Amino acid sequence: MMATASALSPSARADTSLPPCPQSNPVITPSGTSPQVDCTLHSGDLDFAVKYWSVPELPKPRAVKVTVSDPSGVVVQTIDELLEPSTPGGVGLQDIDGDGREELIIPISQNLLNGGNPNTRFAVWRGHGDSRHYERTQMVGQAVYPSGDGYLVSNGGGLSSRDLTFYLPTGAGYTLVVVLTIEVLEADPATKKALTVNCRAHQEDGLHAVDMSIRQAEDYFCNSPAARAIWPDAERVQIKRWGVFGN
Repeated sequence: MMATASALSPSARADTSLPPCPQSNPVITPSGTSPQVDCTLHSGDLDFAVKYWSVPELPKPRAVKVTVSDPSGVVVQTIDELLEPSTPGGVGLQDIDGDGREELIIPISQNLLNGGNPNTRFAVWRGHGDSRHYERTQMVGQAVYPSGDGYLVSNGGGLSSRDLTFYLPTGAGYTLVVVLTIEVLEADPATKKALTVNCRAHQEDGLHAVDMSIRQAEDYFCNSPAARAIWPDAERVQIKRWGVFGN
């Protein structure tokens, strides 16, 4: 999947003829949809002109261009994303990490994971501080939200197994720190309520950013607010037994 971003010359001007987008919040939930139409979004003092590219023989757009401009109409960045026919919705703005500034979110596709459960692949373009430049991070899940302890979490998976991906907000977008898999081991046959669950961490290169080993990361993140919120009433059972070197 190709994505590009570029800064334009000071003479480039934004298209001011587009109407406001009918929905500003992005949709990445399993069943939600939103329109894909040429329109404009606004956040802070920046405007985002959204234009889709399509061909007559295909039912949905295959690409989108977002032109970011300042209050004077000068273009400060252009963002291009290729889309798949399964994409569930249009471009949106939302402060997903709780830093007070909205991120640009572009749904790319929707795929079935963990037993046929729809999960959305989407690009998050983040501007750091007062910068007018946005950096891209690709994520997958059914929801994305602040972790409660300084991280961003994408929550994906299925009915009996959840994958939580923790990201650290940085000046270059987001650094992927660790992925947790929280799996139901035993459920009540009548109510389907989870009785026991297991939480496992997967090695990621981003652990160096938080100075943790994989064992330390599992201990910390499996007990984080975001992880504890998944099947909160179930008993936590540890299956993995760490060796001498934490492997």
